[in-house]
Amino acid sequence: MKFILRMLNDLLNRGKGTRGSELNWEANDIKEKVGKDLKGNIEKIKKYLGKSDDFKIKDFYIGTCPPLKGALIYLSSMVDNKSLEHSIIKPLQQIENPLLLEGKVSFDNLILSTIPNGDCKELQDYQSIIKEILKGKGLLLIEGFSKGLVVEVGKSSDKTHTEPKTEKVVKGPQEGFVEDIEVNTWMIRKRIKSPHLIMKSKEIGRQTSTEVRVMYMDNIADLTIVEELFSRLEKIDIDGPLGSAAIEEFINDSPRNIFNTTFYTERCDRLVAMLLEGRIGILVDGTPFAVVIPAVISDFFITTEDYYLNYYFATFNRLIGYIGAFIVLFLPSIYIAFTSYHQEMIPTRLALTIAGTRAGVPYPAFMEAFLMELAFEGLRQAGTRLPTYVGQAVSIVGALIIGTAAVDAGLVSPAVVIVVATTAIFSFTIPYTNFSLGIRLWRFFNMILATVLGIFGVMTGFLLLFLNLLSLRSFGVNFMVPFAPLSIRDLKDWFFRFPSWAITTRSNQIVRENFTKGGEELRPQPSNKRGEKIK
Repeated sequence: MKFILRMLNDLLNRGKGTRGSELNWEANDIKEKVGKDLKGNIEKIKKYLGKSDDFKIKDFYIGTCPPLKGALIYLSSMVDNKSLEHSIIKPLQQIENPLLLEGKVSFDNLILSTIPNGDCKELQDYQSIIKEILKGKGLLLIEGFSKGLVVEVGKSSDKTHTEPKTEKVVKGPQEGFVEDIEVNTWMIRKRIKSPHLIMKSKEIGRQTSTEVRVMYMDNIADLTIVEELFSRLEKIDIDGPLGSAAIEEFINDSPRNIFNTTFYTERCDRLVAMLLEGRIGILVDGTPFAVVIPAVISDFFITTEDYYLNYYFATFNRLIGYIGAFIVLFLPSIYIAFTSYHQEMIPTRLALTIAGTRAGVPYPAFMEAFLMELAFEGLRQAGTRLPTYVGQAVSIVGALIIGTAAVDAGLVSPAVVIVVATTAIFSFTIPYTNFSLGIRLWRFFNMILATVLGIFGVMTGFLLLFLNLLSLRSFGVNFMVPFAPLSIRDLKDWFFRFPSWAITTRSNQIVRENFTKGGEELRPQPSNKRGEKIK
């Protein structure tokens, strides 16, 4: 099995190539030392972190005689503003010690004895300083001193977060987004400590001025998509978006289509993974969901749980999802077509059984299937609207009572109850509601076509669905990736679930450069003896 997996992986990697090279900010001139010029130091740090709107510089004067100009540099999404003001700025402004300039009191002793926060560290190179700022610490720079003081002013690690309700995992983090955009940003920054993570804020809504925050990796994401996104956001002119769903509707490539071309998630780890793939995330204040663009069809069949399970089980789960989508779309219409027009295609014994069960049913196959599907959709809505435990009881008991009563009354046949129940069960194998809703609605269209044209109607519905999906774009990216255009390399992660060490490149459908995200040396090479690799 290991040999087969290795050969398949080598085949998929053959000829992959990369365009561009991964940018390594640590290899630049960032390793030089901090100078005495305060303005020059600020400009140097701003060069690497200044693209993000949460990068802040607070100027103030230290209360020496004469006063010294200082600056506090930090990421507002990572620090506690109260701690910043009370632990650093106010104590320094209240210093009344002229001995600093006379050389009788050292800078280190004066500052460290003034700031009540004991977690302080002196640094002299920009590389170390930027790393500390990205971890949520504040940097104190003072005119005339060639060193910086890093102070712990980060937000508390016990910030409020919720357990994801729609994307649950057993083996994995249980942190989900909340309604506070600052907390959501903090959770992302906590996981991606890179100067390439850019955050841009924008207010939307004439009455509400709702904050919308766009985030992306500027060394990975396609910047033309970023520009297009901001262009669409600029055109939104409403009283106020009620949530991220309103933003989705305004930036959707095909607003009249039954399928959404944007993706959403309530898990911060899922958003982090997609940002590292070159996607762009959108956070809306007051909404515990992040919008992700561009989206492709495989996103709606991938769950976060896949990456916390063995890759064999994860691949099996994904295949169940695709099979479930096919069953939801076509099982009711195939039943209608076969029982109404093509009885000869059903095995004889099965045909006689179905005919016997439908002997006393007063309605045609379409009507009984349609009524049962409609009844189940009503039960699903009731279960969603009612409180959790009551809703589950209503859905289960209601389905049992209605199904049994309908069969006993002779209104529907047992066969159609089985078909509807099977369709309902497999509808839950599609992880994300946005795509599931589109499939469930298209199912009724297929049923009508099957009633009119039989099996040719089923084929017509399939072709129309396929052509519709092929026509969709998400910010210029084909929605049917990796199936159309077919990308064998992308199937490793978007259809199958290969081991993490085997997925070494990003999709060239999403990004234009910096394709490489890992190397072949990541493949595990265990040994029988210490220092000796298995051949």
